[in-house]
Amino acid sequence: MNGSQDRQIDSTDIAAQLNRERSANTRLRKLIDAHSRIAAAKLDLDRFLSLVTDALLELVPAAHASVVEWVEGDEMVYRACSGTITHHVGLRLKREGSLSGLCSREKHLLYSSDTSNDPRVDAQACERVGAMSMVVAPLLYQAEVAGVVKLMSSTRDAFCADDVETLERITSLVASGMAHQRVFAENRALIEQNAITIARLRTEISLREAADSKLEASLLRRRLVLDTTHDAFVCTDTDGIIIDWNDAATRTFGYARDAVMGRAILDTLFPARCKTHYAALDVFRLAPEHGMEGGATSGTISGSGSGSGSGADRNASKDSSGHASRSRTELVARRIDGTEFPAEVSMCPVQFDGRAELAYFVRDVTERFNARELDKRFRVLVDAIKDYAITMLDAQGHITTWSAGSTQVMGYQPHEVVGEPAALLYTPEDVAAGKPQRDLELAAREGRIEVEEWRVRKNGTTFWANIIMTALRDPNGTLQGFAKITRDMSRRRRLEELEASSQRMSQFLALLAHELRNPLAPLRNAVSMLQLKSADHRALVPEHELIDRQLSHLTRLVDDLLDAGRVTLGRVQLEPKPVSMQAIAQLSIEGSAPLIAARGQTLSVSLPDAPMYIEGDLTRMVQVVQNLLNNASKFSPEGASIGMQLFRSGRLVAIRVEDSGRGIDPDAIDAIFNLFVQETPTEEQTDKSGLGIGLTLARAIVDLHGGHIEAHSEGRGKGSEFTVWLPEYTQTVTDEGTHDDKPAPAQHADLKVMVVDDNMDSADSMATLVGALGHEAHAVYDGEAAIECAQTLQPNLVLLDLSMPKMTGFEALPHIRKALATPGTIIAAMTGLGTSEDRAKTEAAGFDLHLTKPVGLPELENVLQLAVTHARD
Repeated sequence: MNGSQDRQIDSTDIAAQLNRERSANTRLRKLIDAHSRIAAAKLDLDRFLSLVTDALLELVPAAHASVVEWVEGDEMVYRACSGTITHHVGLRLKREGSLSGLCSREKHLLYSSDTSNDPRVDAQACERVGAMSMVVAPLLYQAEVAGVVKLMSSTRDAFCADDVETLERITSLVASGMAHQRVFAENRALIEQNAITIARLRTEISLREAADSKLEASLLRRRLVLDTTHDAFVCTDTDGIIIDWNDAATRTFGYARDAVMGRAILDTLFPARCKTHYAALDVFRLAPEHGMEGGATSGTISGSGSGSGSGADRNASKDSSGHASRSRTELVARRIDGTEFPAEVSMCPVQFDGRAELAYFVRDVTERFNARELDKRFRVLVDAIKDYAITMLDAQGHITTWSAGSTQVMGYQPHEVVGEPAALLYTPEDVAAGKPQRDLELAAREGRIEVEEWRVRKNGTTFWANIIMTALRDPNGTLQGFAKITRDMSRRRRLEELEASSQRMSQFLALLAHELRNPLAPLRNAVSMLQLKSADHRALVPEHELIDRQLSHLTRLVDDLLDAGRVTLGRVQLEPKPVSMQAIAQLSIEGSAPLIAARGQTLSVSLPDAPMYIEGDLTRMVQVVQNLLNNASKFSPEGASIGMQLFRSGRLVAIRVEDSGRGIDPDAIDAIFNLFVQETPTEEQTDKSGLGIGLTLARAIVDLHGGHIEAHSEGRGKGSEFTVWLPEYTQTVTDEGTHDDKPAPAQHADLKVMVVDDNMDSADSMATLVGALGHEAHAVYDGEAAIECAQTLQPNLVLLDLSMPKMTGFEALPHIRKALATPGTIIAAMTGLGTSEDRAKTEAAGFDLHLTKPVGLPELENVLQLAVTHARD
């Protein structure tokens, strides 16, 4: 039995031994197969490492996961993973405190049979990947640890000695494979780098060939640019000798290119008198600060000429900041013909073949010089204009320039307002209303605006200003700013207000004079009645003469008031025609003779035999000369001598009136022609009548004739002299002779006369006067009554007032004409207005006659006689 047991035991041992051998052989075959696959792998490193982890799982069944961790600084990175932790590729762990980190530092294999109580491991990381036991081997490459290979199992003490041996064998194979892979990678990278280098060399060669071609083309283009530019280009060496020259230089200076090569630039292109001064300028010398010694250059200037070679590069040197050093100034240059011109000269130092050269650009700036001179003269002119504030504004309305006149008008100095908004000069009310901005917008839209409004000075005072603002635009239409001209118009505004007041006063005087004629009319009619009741019209009782004299004086004053109104309103009208100066003198003497005779004065008259003519209004000129004669008589003592002289001087004729009376102060010579001015106080006048209108009216009439009137006096008590100068009428005038028209003998006939006037006293007195003259007269007081009376009375003569309420004389006239059965009736207008315009107006309306109130007896008798003639015809 023992024998059989021994045999049984032996057979069992043999079987176990055979199983072990078969298992070892199987493991060996697997290991060899894994070695073969790994050794044959020609992949990138990551794929190589993944193949290693896969092989380990096949060789070590006890492991549920394998990983290759790579060393990166103080961290371990999962580079390749197989098994249950495949998804953890890229996981990072700290080297410190982990079994892998300890293995990488100690460089030998480590085994942890139970991670739950092993202080060398990172317990959290082990728990995360499910590792209860693990074995770690280092990956050595050239004595340095590149990483570790780790086998992990979910059970404790899972790995045997064979597993550890297998890991060691695979690790050595991986280290060898890593070396081969790295060499392979390095070789492949070297080959790729060589290919890249060769490609780059080929590209560089192509680029150099293209650059050479472009450089040649660039040099040709730059030569062309230099030859076609408008600026003269001149290049010299450091001694100032010309070595290059473009076509523009030939056009500017007149020299051919070959004629200036090798000549000194100062001697050739600039006046001799300036040579010494110019030589000291930086623009003609290479100063040390230009730094030509260095090789750092930029900004090439090409040219081909003597000393430089065709297509040579000239590089402008840089200053300390890296920019090309250039000098620019304005000089006087000289052309080949000796003429001089202002030139802008720019110099830039350039480098060629290691030597310094100087490149000059010369521009003819004659137009700029002239414009600058013009601007200077304009500025002087603007500053000389002190009555106008001339300012410039930018597009936003801020002040940019301020003239001397602006300071004069506004009170601000330039430094106080330049840069400030123009709203500074507006009133607070206008600023609050947004007017400054509206003015800018309107000027920009319309191009120009002109306004008159209030402005504010620096001291706060306001003034009435005329402002013209013009928008300034560039050739493209873009708004650049505004030009503004402001003028103080306060004085003119006050004068306009005074003129308007004077105008209203003149209108009032004219109206007053017109209204005064209405009460004068019945007074004149009453005096005429007194004359008719006297046996001799010229032999009135003293009381009647007094009334007649004062009435005539009052009528003259009213006429003067009317004339004053006409002068100030500019309504003095002329009826010009060729008039003899001798006729004017004779009629004036006849008009003034009664006054001169009444004062016992004598009149000496000097008239040439040859007739002298003017083109003028006879009545108005007689009014002028008669006024001078009356003044001479009025301001001369009784028994004094008065002189009148008519003469010619050149193309002018003159009439002069002299007296030896009161005289005029020299300071008052000009004032005596002003309205209502009398140089002699009223209390010193012998005749205290007059309103101071005569000389004003005389000057106005003479001015309308194209002449002028002069006054001269040596002073008080030395008499005075008045001379009227008029242009002579040089055309031939037919002398029709003087005809003494004697009145036709009275032809008495009874007339029916209708007097129409809303002033009952005037109407009744005129009707009574007409009746006293032997005619049938009827007085009516309005237009409607006049129409009815005309129908029943059928008058031969109608005296019709123009200014009546309800219906004026102009309105009643056509109705009265229609009511008359026969066309022979004379209708005369009666009005207080007697100017030529008034007469033309009544004539155009259809009136036969124009009578000015108050109507004198002789004038009335003439009208009645005319009506009698019409009635008989």
